[in-house]
Amino acid sequence: MDETKNIISKKDFLIGTVIVIIMATIFTIIGGLPLIVTFVVSLLFTWIAFLYLFIKKTTLPSLSSFLPFYFITFAWQFIHFNEEFYTGFRIDFPHLYSVSEYSATKFVTINMLSYFVFTVTCVLAFKKRLNFLLVPVLFYIVYGAIGNAIAHTWWSIYSKGYFPGFYTAQVYWILGPLVLYKLFPSKKMVAIFIILYALVMIPMLTFFAK
Repeated sequence: MDETKNIISKKDFLIGTVIVIIMATIFTIIGGLPLIVTFVVSLLFTWIAFLYLFIKKTTLPSLSSFLPFYFITFAWQFIHFNEEFYTGFRIDFPHLYSVSEYSATKFVTINMLSYFVFTVTCVLAFKKRLNFLLVPVLFYIVYGAIGNAIAHTWWSIYSKGYFPGFYTAQVYWILGPLVLYKLFPSKKMVAIFIILYALVMIPMLTFFAK
């Protein structure tokens, strides 16, 4: 395989940026404020990570080295979703931001469609080297893993008690940085990225909460 395809091109970056904008628009429309302070904020950091990989001309990992880490992390999402669903996350999360609860149908549909996208785009990005599709993959790593660890921990602290999804989200403190490290070839950069992300996300989660 042509090694140059293992680096994000200018075309990949431009298409990826459009994907970020489309995703942000969709999340804002379907989820309102709760998804703005979580998903949309995380999309900003997804784009920053994508920009970093583009500017640094970082060679992306091979299919065989990345997929095991990614799909082990992604597999845990089903366990996390199970805890969220059975403990009422679809009710408590929107209520925290003064929005009506999500119906079970809406909550399940959003998650299942997202999981489909995260799976297909990962395979295409690393098998076919369609590197602009790295954006949804990065979004899952940034918010689905690292963001869930930060958000659920903070919501429990803010609520002074258990917040739905807290227990299984703790595993992401380990899985999230590990899978991000497969893309960022520097432990220091992974740490800096996570700290900056938390420093932006936590105030957003707090300021808009009731």
